Amino acid sequence: MKRSLLFLAWMVTAVGSLLAQPQPTPVYGNYQGGFRGIWEDRTLRAQVVGEGGDTYRAVLYVAPKDGQETRTEVRGKTARGITHFEGPVDLGAALGGSFTVSGDISKGVFAGSFKSASTEAKFELQRVLIQSPTLGMKPPEGAIVLMDSTQETIDKHWNVMPRWILQGDGSLRAEFSSIWTKQAFGDGEYHVEFKTPYMPYERDQGRGNSGVYILGRYEIQVLDSFADEPANNRCGGIYQQATPLVNACLPPEEWQTYDITFRGPKFDPNGKKVKDAEITVKHNGIIIHDQVTLKHPTPGGLDGREAPTGQILLQDHTNPVSYRNIWIKPLD
Repeated sequence: MKRSLLFLAWMVTAVGSLLAQPQPTPVYGNYQGGFRGIWEDRTLRAQVVGEGGDTYRAVLYVAPKDGQETRTEVRGKTARGITHFEGPVDLGAALGGSFTVSGDISKGVFAGSFKSASTEAKFELQRVLIQSPTLGMKPPEGAIVLMDSTQETIDKHWNVMPRWILQGDGSLRAEFSSIWTKQAFGDGEYHVEFKTPYMPYERDQGRGNSGVYILGRYEIQVLDSFADEPANNRCGGIYQQATPLVNACLPPEEWQTYDITFRGPKFDPNGKKVKDAEITVKHNGIIIHDQVTLKHPTPGGLDGREAPTGQILLQDHTNPVSYRNIWIKPLD
C-alpha cells in the first residue's frame, strides 16, 4: 500500500513537472522579419501550415516596399527538431524570376535564402502572434450580450442543453448539433469571437468547419483556411454568393473575430421583398465584405424563407470549434 501511494505521489509530481515545463514553439503560424544584406528594399513574410505528421508547407509573400505581394509556396519536413524547407519558386520577372528557396525553422525562427545562379538573398523571420484589434471588445451601450463566459447568460439566450458545454476558458465548443438563440434579431452590429482547432491531417471542409448564420439564414463561413486563397466556401466566405476581398485568417488555435454590420431584407405591406439584405464583415479587423447584397439565404440554415428578423445560429459540423464574447447592438 505504501509503495502504491509513493508511486502515485511520484506520478502526480512528474505530471506537474511536465506541465510546468515550457512548451515547444509550434512550427505552424505567422512569421515576420525580412531580408538581410541584399533585397532590403523588399518585404517578406511567411505563413506555415501543418499538413499532418512531420510535414508542412510554407506560403511566402515577397513584395517591393509598398508594392503588391507575390505569393509562392515550398514544402518542408521536420527531423530532429528542425523543419527544413526547400523547393523552386517563381517570383515573376519584376522580382528576378526563378529561385530556389532553402530554409529551416527551429525554436520559432525561420532562416534561409532565395538563391539563383547570380543571387543569394538571405532572410530571417520570427514566429509572431497577431491579434485582432477587436478581440475582447466590450459591448457598447444598448448592446444585447449573448455570450459572456457565464452559464447564466448562455441559459438565458441559447438552446444549448444538452448540447454545447461551457469550457474552462469561458467559451462554448461545438458538440453534437448546431445551436441558436431563443430570441430573433434583425438589423444590427454583431460581434463574434471564434477559434478553430488544429486538424493538420484534414483538408478543405474537414478542417475546423462551422459557421455563423445571421437571422438563421445567411452564413459567414468558419473554417481553418489559414494561408489559403480566398473563396466563398472558405473562412469568411458567404457560400455561393460572396468571396472575401482578402484572406484575413489567423492560424488554428488562435482567437479570431467577426464584426458584422447587417441590414435585413425589406418588404412592402403585402409581403413582397423590395430590398435585398446587405452585409459588411470585418474579419480580424480587416474588411472582407463591403456592403455586399445577399440575394437569398445560404444553405443549411434554420429557414430558407426570407424575413426581416431571425435567430443567430452557430453551426456544428462535427469539428470542435469554440465561440465566446458574442453580442449584438440593434440598429434602427
